[in-house]
Amino acid sequence: MSRTARESSAVWPEGVIARHLTKAAEITGDSTITVDVTETGDEVRAVCRGCGADRLNSIAYSNVTVVPWARAHAESCRALPRPEGS
Repeated sequence: MSRTARESSAVWPEGVIARHLTKAAEITGDSTITVDVTETGDEVRAVCRGCGADRLNSIAYSNVTVVPWARAHAESCRALPRPEGS
């Protein structure tokens, strides 16, 4: 099994309710470069694991702002995460 297949089938981090592969993940085959949408209390947050960009909103508006932003950002982000130890 390839590294990508193993990583993509791994359990999502706690609290993640949606995950979108970024353009960088498609190009490199590294399925860990995602935009993760989490729900905590009254807030929904999307964070790009490539460039670090994020969006935060209340649950009432999450489907209007955060979820579409996460999808659109993932489709265009080519950023790679900073290597460990840098």
